[in-house]
Amino acid sequence: MGNSRLKLLICAAVVVASISCGSSGSNSGRRGNSNANDNSQTDAIAVTVGKSESREVASTIQATGSLLADETSDIAPKVAGKIANVFANVGQFVSQGATIAKIDDTNAREALATATAAVRQSIVSIRSAEARLGLGPNQSFSSSAVPEVRAANANYQQALAELKQAEANEIR
Repeated sequence: MGNSRLKLLICAAVVVASISCGSSGSNSGRRGNSNANDNSQTDAIAVTVGKSESREVASTIQATGSLLADETSDIAPKVAGKIANVFANVGQFVSQGATIAKIDDTNAREALATATAAVRQSIVSIRSAEARLGLGPNQSFSSSAVPEVRAANANYQQALAELKQAEANEIR
């Protein structure tokens, strides 16, 4: 379908070109020298006709511009740190919740170990204070009655809070 249209268009262009060349040459001869001899009017113009050929025509457009994505994503870690491993390549599609990179968790593990040791030390301090008061493991104990026990309990609560924070940081 496309080749036959192209052939028809080329043939039409050749016919129009030959007609326009023949008529413009004879008109200029008539106008320029109306009394000239009749040989100039009867001179034939040689026209060559060639066979039409089909060929591929590139259908590209060259343009300069900028591209903007329909969707963008800003990725930021929950905690700061040095990247230990990257699991996604540049331009790769990833699903929501997929692990893209892993942050070096050495410092977080050390903080977790320190907080765990602090909790154990606080438990030992509470047991020591209870022993000084003469309370056994199954006896009732009121921490509000003894100042040392209150201080040890406050240290214990603080150590528990630091442990929870360190565990949350290690999970991240």
